[in-house]
Amino acid sequence: MSHCENQGQSLPGHNHNPHHNGSASTAPEARPGLSTSGGCPSPSDKPQNPAQTNNHYTHRRAESSGDHLKAIIENVVEGIISIDDHGIIESINPAALRIFGYTSEELIGQNVKMLMPEPYRGHHDGYLHAYRQTGEARIISKGREVLGRRKNGEVFPMDLAVGEVNLPGRRLFTGIIRDISERKNSEIHVRQLARSLQEKNQELESVVYIASHDLRSPLVNIQGFSIELSHSCRRLTQLLDSSKLSEPALQNELDTILKEEIPEALEFIFAGVNKMDGLLSGFLKFSRLGRVSMDQRCLDLNSLIREVLSAMKYQIQQKSARIETGYLPECCADHLQLSQVFTNLIDNALKYSDPDRAPRISIYSEESPHENEIIVVVQDNGVGIRPEHLEKIFDVFFRLQPHEGIGEGLGLAIAKRIVHRLGGRIWVDSSVNEGSRFFLALPIQSDNG
Repeated sequence: MSHCENQGQSLPGHNHNPHHNGSASTAPEARPGLSTSGGCPSPSDKPQNPAQTNNHYTHRRAESSGDHLKAIIENVVEGIISIDDHGIIESINPAALRIFGYTSEELIGQNVKMLMPEPYRGHHDGYLHAYRQTGEARIISKGREVLGRRKNGEVFPMDLAVGEVNLPGRRLFTGIIRDISERKNSEIHVRQLARSLQEKNQELESVVYIASHDLRSPLVNIQGFSIELSHSCRRLTQLLDSSKLSEPALQNELDTILKEEIPEALEFIFAGVNKMDGLLSGFLKFSRLGRVSMDQRCLDLNSLIREVLSAMKYQIQQKSARIETGYLPECCADHLQLSQVFTNLIDNALKYSDPDRAPRISIYSEESPHENEIIVVVQDNGVGIRPEHLEKIFDVFFRLQPHEGIGEGLGLAIAKRIVHRLGGRIWVDSSVNEGSRFFLALPIQSDNG
């Protein structure tokens, strides 16, 4: 018999202990949770039914798992939204609230299409209806890139994955959302860098061509006429050393050499040197553009154009040109650099004006198909550009009338370089003997926001 059993049997009927001088021996006072037999469990303290214990454990475990899942959903970085099969929002986690800029009170019970821009907003209810009728899924159980709309109206790119949950009597759709604005901005930046690298490679090819062709041409002239000059000097020396010629004949020969041949040779040599100096100066000017820092800010183009026209007043009056300007919207650009672009375009229009009519230059804006840019047009009624020259017109040192020595062939190349550095575009549309239209697509906001 165990120790507990022995103690338990000694208690009943023994209220007096004969060894204690007949004094009463009172049973120990019962304590909660313990038997009166010295602390051993009473029959009521025996373990519960194992099945009840398992049910209790399972219930506690389910509660713990639910709390665990709730904590994960509330702290995950991706947004999570659950809607019913009519598009009504039933739950949304804190990350999704931060992404869209709403509170849960503003979204719970509302249609999820309020988080979408057009045209997605208008199509969403129809898509859900078609899915309920046909079961044909377009984005459910798939991931795709879509656009979302924040509370402040900003439209942003996001990754969306939608899953379907079937519950007794109804079904839910859960969307997992990730804001990819930063990734998209990085991709844009990479594309801009790639475009800039491509442009620099093209410029490098142009520089190599010029170095091998345009610079070679004056060098050949310098070399050729230096040889001519050398021959003239040798003949002059021979004549001075010879006494065979009579004085009149000697004088005529000397006059030919000193007054015609040598000055002509020197003139061509100086012309070649000047051309090389102009080309090298142009190289330097063009290369410096890539090192000039840009201060892009919101500009009033109307004020900028007035400044440019004021600075070019003398050239305009000399050509008796008529300038027409329309209202121009604001853009984001560097004031000094963009002034240079418009100066070059107007100067180009004046240089290549038609001699049979007074120059007329119009500066106005056109609507752009892209909401993040404006388009400005500089139109003239000059001689126009032949179709075969349209692709070359922005090349370094390209001139429409090289034989007339008009310009140095840098104005449009510099304009293109500046516009591209500003994050814009430039192109031309032209008709021979009718004139040209130069288009500038300029950003409304800088790449840095």
